[in-house]
Amino acid sequence: MKGSWLRRSVRFRLALWYAAATALVLCAFAWFVYEVIEHRLAAEIDRQLRIDFDLVEPQLNVDTQGRVNWRVRGSHGDEGFSRLSAWFEVWSENKELLLRHWPVPEPNIKDVVPPPQKSTLSFATVELERGLFLRVMERPGRVQGRSVIIRVFRDETEMRRTLREIVEVSLLGFPLAGALAAVGGYLIATRSLAPLDAMARQARRITSESLSKRLPNLNPHDELGRLATVFNETLTRLEASFAELQRFTADASHELRSPLTALRAVGEVALRDGHDPTMLRETIGSMLEEAQRLTDLVDALLTLARMDVTKAGAMREEVNLAALLEEIRDQFEVLAAEKGQTLAVTSDHNVVVKTDRTLLRLALVNLVHNAIQHSPSNSKISLAALRRASGVDISVSDSGHGIAPEYHEKIFEPFFRVDKARSRSRGGGVGLGLAIAKRSIERNGGRIIIESDLDRGSVFRIELPSSSQFASSPATT
Repeated sequence: MKGSWLRRSVRFRLALWYAAATALVLCAFAWFVYEVIEHRLAAEIDRQLRIDFDLVEPQLNVDTQGRVNWRVRGSHGDEGFSRLSAWFEVWSENKELLLRHWPVPEPNIKDVVPPPQKSTLSFATVELERGLFLRVMERPGRVQGRSVIIRVFRDETEMRRTLREIVEVSLLGFPLAGALAAVGGYLIATRSLAPLDAMARQARRITSESLSKRLPNLNPHDELGRLATVFNETLTRLEASFAELQRFTADASHELRSPLTALRAVGEVALRDGHDPTMLRETIGSMLEEAQRLTDLVDALLTLARMDVTKAGAMREEVNLAALLEEIRDQFEVLAAEKGQTLAVTSDHNVVVKTDRTLLRLALVNLVHNAIQHSPSNSKISLAALRRASGVDISVSDSGHGIAPEYHEKIFEPFFRVDKARSRSRGGGVGLGLAIAKRSIERNGGRIIIESDLDRGSVFRIELPSSSQFASSPATT
């Protein structure tokens, strides 16, 4: 049953809900109106019964033989009260009928109302005969000093006819009202959900080749408009991701093709002119360099892929930053010496940060290697770790050509190079070092920023969050 209901369209379900809600409200309203009218009509009959009692009691007397008589006569010698208002009985306290004044002869009455059971004011409804209901009021009275119980009657036929007509009208009108509510609900739902249908049609037309299209959004302020806004923002992110993926794929293909092309060219030259052993050694050396470049590129790509796929958090441990910076300086000291460069470390000895040591070291290795590649000979490269109020700063400073401000964000994209010709020359790297460094720091909960301008060198600053812990000690260089 539930599955069948859920397979129905939203319009159909809303229409049924509208009809059900309307029927429920109408039933509750009809019941309320019925109860109010019934109460008011019954109260009016009870009020008339009290008036009848006040009119009847003074007109009763006792004759010389002790019988109770009705003194009021009409113009034709009969009682002057109408059929409805002149129904009454007089009973003694011993439950003996003293006078019965009804508009019909007593022999024609099939069911006689039983004697009163108590001498107090009371109201009741009795069915005198089939379909004839009477409202009865019993109340103690006095006739010339004699205690009696006077019972007056009022016919409820008109009241019950009025109530029956209300019920009949309700039974006839409620199905029509429910049907109109269902039709109106369906039309309202159709109109309200029309933007959703338009969005669905547009969404079906959007593919990976047409991510620039957007869902229609006629009213961005209502619920459907906000939904369309969220979907359009998602499409924007998807478009950017697809563009980045396509750019990454094209760059990766180009970078892989370059060393492979070089390997093939050098190998063909060696096969054609490979009679000189010295030339063969140089050829093999060139091939090994290109193979190493290809290996470095594949390793970098695998590193980026693992960072994108792995969802687990960083393995945090306490890392002594001074020791880590000195370790990296020792690793690159020989490479820097080839260009006459100097690596200097500035840090407090016991600055300890709780972070993933492997990721932090990977980021610093790429930053230092990048600084050595792009700094001139006989220059100084500085590595520093400084305290700050909410964490720790680690910086790598060089004296290179600097980077223009418009490239400060782009240099962290895979394969982006400011000087493509120089970077793709020998020793220029594969263009993934800064991207790896940025993702490594972000996995540690920090961020990496650059302070640089043309011909002023560059400072890459790593900011790690306040989970860092410090211990005081004299600074050393």
